[in-house]
Amino acid sequence: MTAASGLTLQVLNGPGVSCPDATVIVGSFHKRIAGRQSAGSDEPVSETVDGWLCVSGAPAAQGGTSCSKGEQNVFAAVVPVE
Repeated sequence: MTAASGLTLQVLNGPGVSCPDATVIVGSFHKRIAGRQSAGSDEPVSETVDGWLCVSGAPAAQGGTSCSKGEQNVFAAVVPVE
């Protein structure tokens, strides 16, 4: 999936969260933060989406995304450019 910064992310679901649900959560978060984080940004961005607290790490440092809601977690790692 494409992050708000334009980088490509691989969504990794955590226990109790299906892969399709994890993809929806991360996708909704990145749609909400669109325009707030460029690929060269050194700053993280956070937002709450449907009760999930999500944080996108600094794209300049290849920061991924993490979302949590209670004991559930979802992660999205930046896919390296080949």
